Amino acid sequence: SIISMILATDMTQHFEHYNKFLAVNLKCGSSEDGEESINQPPVSQENKSLILRMAIKCADISNPSRSISLARGWAHRIVLEYRDQIAEEKSRKLPQSLPPFDDIPKSQVLFVHLFARDLLSAYYDFLEFGHLTDQLNETFEYWDSFNEENPYPHALTLSSNST
Repeated sequence: SIISMILATDMTQHFEHYNKFLAVNLKCGSSEDGEESINQPPVSQENKSLILRMAIKCADISNPSRSISLARGWAHRIVLEYRDQIAEEKSRKLPQSLPPFDDIPKSQVLFVHLFARDLLSAYYDFLEFGHLTDQLNETFEYWDSFNEENPYPHALTLSSNST
């Protein structure tokens, strides 16, 4: 259902969806040596639903597989959104649900390592969209190139309501 596809974007369920997809991909995709299987079983309705949930999930986290200029803009938007959420939680005296972070490159490297790389690469392989995996790697290398000796030149300016 559409609701289950939207709920698939919940990051607390990330690895559950990823592991289910890997199991289906191995059964319904090419053989391990890359050759197409003549005896592939038909895709069940349950597996079709899983594939669609993965499409929505991948769209939700696909920022690292965009061009660097687009990925940078979206990374900035995400940081600002998180800062606004943290500020709102503080103003309502709610527990803070997100860790504060100001190091955009480090946050992007961590996100790609923990969530995006394996999931997106598996889905792009399933779709045979290898060029998107190449872009994901290029964008990751961009974020990973920043450090104390090579600082990120596009630091965000904090707005007064997101401190």
